[in-house]
Amino acid sequence: MVAVVRKKIEEHMSLKEVKDEIKKRKIDATVLRRLIFVKTMFENDDVQIASEIVGVAPSTGYEWLKRWNEEGIGGLSPKFAGGKPSKLSEEDFKILDKLFENTSNLTTDIAQEIIKINFRVRYSERQVQRILRKLNYTYTKPYMIYAKMPDDAEDQLQKKRWK
Repeated sequence: MVAVVRKKIEEHMSLKEVKDEIKKRKIDATVLRRLIFVKTMFENDDVQIASEIVGVAPSTGYEWLKRWNEEGIGGLSPKFAGGKPSKLSEEDFKILDKLFENTSNLTTDIAQEIIKINFRVRYSERQVQRILRKLNYTYTKPYMIYAKMPDDAEDQLQKKRWK
């Protein structure tokens, strides 16, 4: 049988105060879930069980417990770093959008080359897809163009429709 290691939980507030915070924060689901973990720790004193109850890995439970013990309720809020900054500025994206507008039959490969040539930046194909989506470009199905089609075929079609 495996021995259960008991971890001490710092009492930044009482169990009743934790329960009251849970009632107040029903909208903030992320913090609520972590508060339920803390409540379970107060009642049970076992990270493994508390983690299982809220549906996270024990390593996550230990991290939440560490943050609770160090910072109290403030440590339960997620800490988002914001991610890596873009290689292109907002001004560069505006210029890139103009370049894309002037390109017929734009594909991801062509967009990748345009970025590489004009900005000397290498992006993966997946990242170029994200950039195209950010600039509101969508995929369309390619269609065949009849080689002998007259230049004003669209106009002729419109005239025939309205006769």
